[in-house]
Parts: sequence; structure tokens; C-alpha cells
Amino acid sequence: GRRITRNEYRIRLNTPSVVELEKQLDVDGTPYICSYVELGSPGIPHLAVAVKDLAAQDEDALRRLGRALRYHPALPKGANVNFYELTGPDTLLEKTYERGVEDFTLACGTGTGSVVTALTLMHAVSGKNVRVHMAGGLLTVDAEEKNGKIEDLYLTGPAAMVCAGEILDEEILRLLKRQEEQV
Repeated sequence: GRRITRNEYRIRLNTPSVVELEKQLDVDGTPYICSYVELGSPGIPHLAVAVKDLAAQDEDALRRLGRALRYHPALPKGANVNFYELTGPDTLLEKTYERGVEDFTLACGTGTGSVVTALTLMHAVSGKNVRVHMAGGLLTVDAEEKNGKIEDLYLTGPAAMVCAGEILDEEILRLLKRQEEQV
């Protein structure tokens, strides 16, 4: 990665290792056509789910759907669920239900990269300077397609320090040191 301005950075995301552009998942008898993308190996799993009028959706209903898809039996690792709507050329709105958090988050960089990966491969976006609006702000993604695969995936956006800490417990420090030595 590199710093562009005081608060803006451009980073290279992991290369997509698994891409399924059309994966049907049924929830309560309703079929959802999703794209499934894993970044890296082992991959971080993401579902990209198109939703019309995303901004107007009932958040509780969307949360229930996110939870059901996140834990879908067809996804052994579970998945982050990235709901999106194309709002213009190379522009979209995204809302992420994140595994581990088990709720919506303000932004998800790997999820945004996964959504743009799928949309670029489906030729729904150009893959160049794709603007993704989320509750936490705007991210821009560049997905370089070569021979039907995404070779380079870059994310640009703001970064801010949200916390800092110091570990004072000697036992925890010893455990961390042992873990580092094993790597």
C-alpha cells in the first residue's frame, strides 16, 4: 500500500482465489442469485447480493437475510454478505453484514473488492475507478481483468486511527512472543 494524502491510502487487496459469479442460495423458499468471491488463500469469503432500492430497504429485514445467507449450509466457512445496488456507471451503494460482527458494519474493504471483482467479471462495471458508497464513506476500487480473471485488485480510501492500546499483562506478552517465534 501507499499513502496518497494525509488520510487517504491505496492498498493492493489479495487476489481473488475463488469466484462463482452465479451461486443460487435459497432462504425460506426464496432463491437468491449471488456471486461468491474469496480473496487470498485461505480466502476471505464474501457474497455479493444485488438489491433494488437498497437505501430504502427495511434494515431489520435486510439484517435477517444477511444472517440467513451468512450461515447458509452451502457455505461451510460462512461469508460476509455484501448487499449492493448499481446506482450509475461505475458507481454503487453497498451495505455489509459481516461475519464475526454479526451485524452491519460501516465499511468492508475486502467485501467492496469482492463486489467489484464480480461486477467487473460480469461486465456490469469497467473495473476502473469504481466508486462504492457505504455508511462509512466512499471507497474506490480498481480491478484489473486479464483473461477472464482479476489479477490486480486495488482499494483506495480514507483510513483513520480508531484506537491505540498497550498490553501491560506480562503473561499475555509472553504468549504473544511465543506465537511470534512459532511463525
